[in-house]
Amino acid sequence: MNEASQPESRNATSAVIRRYKNSAHFKILAPRTKDDYEKYLDSLEEEFGPDPIMMFEEKEALSEIRTWKDQWSHSPRQYDYATSIVTRLLNWAKAEDTSIVTHFHMDIARIYKSKRAHLVWLPEEIQALKDVANERETRIVVAASEGGLTPQDIGLLKREHVQRTPKGRRLFFKRTKTGNPVAIPVTPALAELIDNTPKGQEYLVVSLEGHRLQPERASGIVRDLRNRVNALAKDDPAKYSIRDELHLYDMRGTAATELLRAGCSLEEIAITMGWGLRHASNIIEKYVALVPEKSDEVLRKLAEARKKSGIAG
Repeated sequence: MNEASQPESRNATSAVIRRYKNSAHFKILAPRTKDDYEKYLDSLEEEFGPDPIMMFEEKEALSEIRTWKDQWSHSPRQYDYATSIVTRLLNWAKAEDTSIVTHFHMDIARIYKSKRAHLVWLPEEIQALKDVANERETRIVVAASEGGLTPQDIGLLKREHVQRTPKGRRLFFKRTKTGNPVAIPVTPALAELIDNTPKGQEYLVVSLEGHRLQPERASGIVRDLRNRVNALAKDDPAKYSIRDELHLYDMRGTAATELLRAGCSLEEIAITMGWGLRHASNIIEKYVALVPEKSDEVLRKLAEARKKSGIAG
């Protein structure tokens, strides 16, 4: 029997990866997260598949993992994602699969440092988008700037996600990225979006052609609107321009502030945005520094929210 036809060892790294993919721990992941994981797991299997999983019990394996991750050295975020997935796999192999006794791929330093925390859309910039947007483009801007919806979630919302509450309404759904349920208060602008959704339209926010809105298309539409605004401002200095570095995702800082004004606690805002409490607090404070006309009201509510959450100002 030649080597290629020999049965795969139960302790081969490829066998462990396949068992992990068949495990409950993997199957409960959101579909998009599964797709992301499989990209890295397939690459890991291609690199280490025939090798025994026990090789990762040796500290020397760290250098081999690092060499494998270097294919993403051009992208710190992808590099760090590969780090997280290897750790998740080896933790599972140790605790659940018991195919290894220990491993050293723990507490690995991350190299990606987000530099976008200070970027929030000013009210004038959002209004400039609306001034050049058509009806469907405007709905995308409102969903992002009022509800803090990510590009992945904007196109998923339907009327069935709108629920009555004792004081109004909320949007209740599971985030695409994490699968975690979130509840977003319906602000007046969101209420107008919901109530003016055409009859027979399945999704609250759709593409320009009326189809289901894909994440990359949502981001692209906001980018096109920004470019349209700036082209007009270039020809007419009296018109407002928008900073080129702003993306749709950066509207979440604006939305966090609006949610605080709507009565949400820091805990609710953090869950909605997928942030930590302190990060949520800091983002809102940065927004207030840029938008002084809202400072008194928001700072008062922020101080109250921080006190309730036990966060120092």
